[in-house]
Amino acid sequence: MNDEEKITYLANLLVVARADQRISSDEMQVVIDAQKRIGATKTLLSKAQNVAEGPQYIPTPVGPFSAKIANLEDMLLVSLVEGTLDQTEKPIVLEFARKVGISNDQLQIVFAQCKAAITLSRGKRACPNCAAVVVGSAKFCPACGSSLEQANQQSAIPISYNVPVEGVAIEFSESTASGFADAVRRAQTAPVNATCVKGKKTWYLAAWPKDQIAIAAKLVDDLKGMRNRKVWVDGQESRWDDVFGFTWCHMQRNTAYKPIEYCFGVDEKRFNIWGCKQTRMDWVRWSNWFSYGQFKKAGVLKNQTVFTFDKDRIRHELETNLYSYRFCPHINFRLIEAVLDTIPNEVEIKPNGPWAYKEEHEQFPGSIRITEKVVEDGGYSYTKEYYSSGVVPRSPEIGLEILSKALRASGINESELKNVLAYRGE
Repeated sequence: MNDEEKITYLANLLVVARADQRISSDEMQVVIDAQKRIGATKTLLSKAQNVAEGPQYIPTPVGPFSAKIANLEDMLLVSLVEGTLDQTEKPIVLEFARKVGISNDQLQIVFAQCKAAITLSRGKRACPNCAAVVVGSAKFCPACGSSLEQANQQSAIPISYNVPVEGVAIEFSESTASGFADAVRRAQTAPVNATCVKGKKTWYLAAWPKDQIAIAAKLVDDLKGMRNRKVWVDGQESRWDDVFGFTWCHMQRNTAYKPIEYCFGVDEKRFNIWGCKQTRMDWVRWSNWFSYGQFKKAGVLKNQTVFTFDKDRIRHELETNLYSYRFCPHINFRLIEAVLDTIPNEVEIKPNGPWAYKEEHEQFPGSIRITEKVVEDGGYSYTKEYYSSGVVPRSPEIGLEILSKALRASGINESELKNVLAYRGE
């Protein structure tokens, strides 16, 4: 057989061994014995493992008729080495026999020969539980009393695990990274955790409910620098940064002098009305979102100018900017929605009113031309002309009043944000 046929030969055996989602040491020994007998290298065995792990792979007879029969015999040896033909392995072997083209009577002869070969080869073996040498036909270990069949099953290596369909799950493989040992210890404390072997690497799974993602974030810190890692949300694989993009900001908040003020941007003198600075929509005069809307004429005589906020666009901007931070445990989306509801649908610009025109140096689509008289101290006056694309608050008090109303609407105690509500600088 050539190398490709040897890979297929061994992959056929590994599919049988993997059928019950575990590979025992006895099953793996049968595969290794077959590898040596057909003259396959360890590299070819490794390639066969990769082939067998493919979800679409179906065992296929290869080589001359004698090689196909030998392959069938080895597949039966793998399935019988633990005592009985497992019900998950049986249909694989029967289908392979059908492809080889032997009758049921011939299959029974091969089956009997394989069973006899296993009985003869089991002169002595090691107990999987205590390593004592026992007679091959023994069902219980005379040294520790454990069931040899059960101990062998318990020592089998899982080859897969089920990713939970709810919550956030992290999986990662063994690594030489400095944080690997800590990552394993932390993963083993998760409400759902498992281990399996895929290829030649051991993989670890840890899962938490979404409301406990802050605990998962600690594992994320341990996994820095590791390449083989994945994250699943409600059973669907997701991009790592789309789920854990919040972790660096979360860490900054944890080390901030006043964590709540950090979220609202007050520590940087950039008041953020939404309660999360990652919205990038601060309550400052130069914020672009104050231009999200349009001007229109109002009043009986149509001589008043009002600006109508486009709240759908504002909501879209919020969702876009917060997408990579949406799992942050400190984001209160109920508050964000309350703030959006509390912001006036439209504002009228008056000389001494709370809102002013947002000045632009050039004309933009939807902007209007403004001509206004400016009177400075001392009575000097002049006419000012510019374009306006939206409105701006004249002071932080407007935003603080909106926030205060939104807090009450979302059931949050205002005393928790007293320092934020006391903010007066722009």
